[in-house]
Amino acid sequence: MASATFLASNEIPTFPTNLPSPEAERWWLEHKTQIFTSPLSGREQRLALQRARWRADVVLPFLQEHEARQLAVFVANLQGAKGQFLYSPAHKHSANWCEDIPIVATPPADNAADVADEANKTASTKLHVDLLKNSNQHQINAGDYFAIYSNLGQCALHIVTNPWQAPEEGARFTTIDIAPPLRFEPVVSSEIELQRPQATMRLLNDQQAKLFWRRGLIVDGLTIALSEVL
Repeated sequence: MASATFLASNEIPTFPTNLPSPEAERWWLEHKTQIFTSPLSGREQRLALQRARWRADVVLPFLQEHEARQLAVFVANLQGAKGQFLYSPAHKHSANWCEDIPIVATPPADNAADVADEANKTASTKLHVDLLKNSNQHQINAGDYFAIYSNLGQCALHIVTNPWQAPEEGARFTTIDIAPPLRFEPVVSSEIELQRPQATMRLLNDQQAKLFWRRGLIVDGLTIALSEVL
């Protein structure tokens, strides 16, 4: 098993898990691109900036009064967009692992041409992992979600962007293509969260989670807009 497991800071609450599951969610990575257009030729120059962030619209079903009260208290404690919390996408797809949970590994340093040399670094789109057991028993597909942690307890959600090719028989280490780019260098030997990957989110603005009450129910499909905290 992994020699160290890092959990997100206890100071960051988790979105109430005993509320009814969302009826629908819209998730996307919001990239930050600067576009410069020549006034003469009309040609464009596009510059991709760092710090792509997760955005989400969460549609909650009708809530009973006791559920609405719980949500109202949680939102009130956030103090609008100031507060942050951990949220797990309802549509997440996790990789299929045989037994051991993979851990973050140190990229090899003896081969400068190795693709893994640039892995695990801030702004990298590659993560180097130790599978701990025979890698042929693992399945990693494009679209799988996972979360990793920093030594400060920061939690970051990532998605696998390319189908994973298993290493040779008996090999333990591999490099996975991911998005968004790493926001921090993950802790070596820390476990990768697969079962309930989470993102650190906040309300998009101070006008979110307006509760519409009618005869003990919240109606009209309450939608909450969220933005990732970076």
